[in-house]
Amino acid sequence: MSARLIAFDLDGTLIDSAPDLVEAVNFALTKLNKPTHSQATIQQWIGNGADVLVKRALLNNWHVGEIPDDFEVAFELFKTYYAEHDWVHSRLYDGVLDTLDTLKNADFKLACITNKTARFTNPLMETAGLAPYFDFIASGDTFSEMKPNPLPLLETANLLNVAPENAWMIGDSINDISAGKNAGFKTIAVSYGYAGQHSMADLNADYTVNAMSEIVDLIKK
Repeated sequence: MSARLIAFDLDGTLIDSAPDLVEAVNFALTKLNKPTHSQATIQQWIGNGADVLVKRALLNNWHVGEIPDDFEVAFELFKTYYAEHDWVHSRLYDGVLDTLDTLKNADFKLACITNKTARFTNPLMETAGLAPYFDFIASGDTFSEMKPNPLPLLETANLLNVAPENAWMIGDSINDISAGKNAGFKTIAVSYGYAGQHSMADLNADYTVNAMSEIVDLIKK
């Protein structure tokens, strides 16, 4: 195991997907005559999967201690709408394709490890032009656990025949960095994503960057 792996989170790291997620959440809430929320509020709730996102929106609370009333109906409304409107306002962050291209040409193995379910991950990766760059894509339902559990990272490294100490995890949230550290990966936090209620200091990544373009020089060092 001597190859090198770089694993990326998706939402808030490669793609600014919040605008379309916000519209899908508020569509479901509106249909149920529930109060809607601002993008700033909903953006803080992204990162633990779509089901948790919808529960947080129904409860208007980051902490989900119960299954809200109307959750099943709201979740179906959200999924149907988002599947048809996942690339309306979303966009790649600056420098993403150039960075992936450079790393790919430098013989790094690339993986995307997201908590988004495959139903949404795979079409979005294709539409955004990301899929061809990745050797493996792990969605939230690919393995028995999702981030912050390190299992998706460890399984991905194993599948790609890379030792954890030769791997990096790049993400915007505490889930990404915690999973990376617990898997034995080196970690990079991007400051422009959806850290939610956490500061960059809270994430405690090995490195922090303000733009995707900074990653290449950092990793090559």
